[in-house]
Amino acid sequence: MKFDLLTEPWLPVVTLDGTHIEVSIRDVLTRAHELRWLDGETPVVTAALHRMLLAVAHRCYGPENASVWKRLWTGSSLHEHSEDEQAFEDYLASVSDRFDLFHTTRPFLQTPALSEKAWGNVTQLLPHRATGNNATLFDHTTTADRVTLSPAQAARWLVTLQAFDVGGLKTPYRADKSSEAGLANRFATALLEGSTLHETLLLNMPIYHPRAGYPHPTSAADCPVWEYKHPPGPEPDKQGRAPNGWTDTLTWPSRRVLLHPAHTDQEVRVDGVIITPGTRLRTELTDSELMSAFRYKTKRQRGKVVKTGQAQPVVLEELRGVWRHARELLVGDWENAHRERPRTIEHVAEMAASDNIAADAVYTLRVFGQQLNPQGGAVHAWQQETLPAPVALLRVDLRHEAVGDLLGLSVGLADDVGDALKRLERDFAAALSGETPAKRQLLAQWYWPRLSEPFGDFLRNLGRALNNDDAGTQQQELLDAAGRWQECVRRTGKNAAEQWAEDLPRRGARQLQALAKPLNDFEGLLDWLCRTFDANTARYHDPEKEEDD
Repeated sequence: MKFDLLTEPWLPVVTLDGTHIEVSIRDVLTRAHELRWLDGETPVVTAALHRMLLAVAHRCYGPENASVWKRLWTGSSLHEHSEDEQAFEDYLASVSDRFDLFHTTRPFLQTPALSEKAWGNVTQLLPHRATGNNATLFDHTTTADRVTLSPAQAARWLVTLQAFDVGGLKTPYRADKSSEAGLANRFATALLEGSTLHETLLLNMPIYHPRAGYPHPTSAADCPVWEYKHPPGPEPDKQGRAPNGWTDTLTWPSRRVLLHPAHTDQEVRVDGVIITPGTRLRTELTDSELMSAFRYKTKRQRGKVVKTGQAQPVVLEELRGVWRHARELLVGDWENAHRERPRTIEHVAEMAASDNIAADAVYTLRVFGQQLNPQGGAVHAWQQETLPAPVALLRVDLRHEAVGDLLGLSVGLADDVGDALKRLERDFAAALSGETPAKRQLLAQWYWPRLSEPFGDFLRNLGRALNNDDAGTQQQELLDAAGRWQECVRRTGKNAAEQWAEDLPRRGARQLQALAKPLNDFEGLLDWLCRTFDANTARYHDPEKEEDD
């Protein structure tokens, strides 16, 4: 019984003409220039498959330096040059027995020694399906229901499980039941997306040269889990360890897993699984994870802003869009180090600064996340959001450091107006002698989602302005973009407040009286916030222009 992931179709992709097909690992890299993107069943499947494929691509192609990266980038395909095609063939030959999903001694991403344990329901691979006590809202599958998966489905969810499995108690191999949530639950995974999968892979592939220590802190011992000399043993590694490098991190074995294949109607199906705790990650996330943005809490000390505490990864939130973290995700922070954009995006900025990427290009930043319940043992929500990523904004340097400040002011205005709307609800409830506002938070629902698209326009306008070579014109275009954003936030906040007030149930004079002051206070605060924003952005200047003056 065999299912070779190198040659069998299992990766869901979209071709350039919009057709949905499944391809093998060999085909996805050979045909990357003909494919639009990877597109899994859920956002977390898509994110996990990208991370797995990036590990394969790094081991095939490197690229060990900027020249190799440029050769791969400018080629019509990943294999336009014979040395790259040969590297691909050599690598696949070296791991030809490591991608069989049902190999007897080395099944892909699995631990064969678990076979002595009792088989569990295959729905344990699927967080959206109910199993045991983990009932879900919209699925009514029970442990007694017989569910099977195709080998392709099982492979996709196996890869996803290693990255995104929930924490909590698992079936113990011997005694240890506790497990931490999968690594990718800790942060929002940022993926720069080009016009083809060929571009997308390279945009997210920084220089990879383990013997030279790239990317930091990769060592010569780095390799993905399928290259380990031996498969992970059945005992969980409770003490944990630091990864050996980037591809080790991308394929981190957070679980010990074994799939059970069975013949059904002349086809192979997966009808059982064993999942036990795996290896715990023991390192700072900022050291090991390249696809996450980080921010630090700060305080003012002796006239300077200083960091306090550990770096916090950017995560996706309900209602409030990922655009609120545009500065952390897109813009570098060279002097203050109060934030860190993903190092994969730092790599694109470096390639652009070397003129390997067109300055006027605009890519898509696709961000994936999974929210767990407060206990961390069940999935609350999957999320996927996008932002335009103008290369001109990514390559902003110290000469244009104020662009980052402009972004910060712009997000800050939206946050302040959002807080003012919450205060409006709170003050109205207090005026009604302690009545509590509706838990649905209608004001937030009518405000935050309506800002995502305008903020994307704002980012594109910033990118166009930065590509203007005339300093004076550039400065004016940046200020104009900020002004249009201010008008949008003001209008959206005012419309949300008016819609909320209009939809309140009418209870007579007492309610109208209770509404009057909070609504007037909100309108006054909104006006003040917008005037303050205008005053602050008016002080924006071009450092080069100031030096010339």
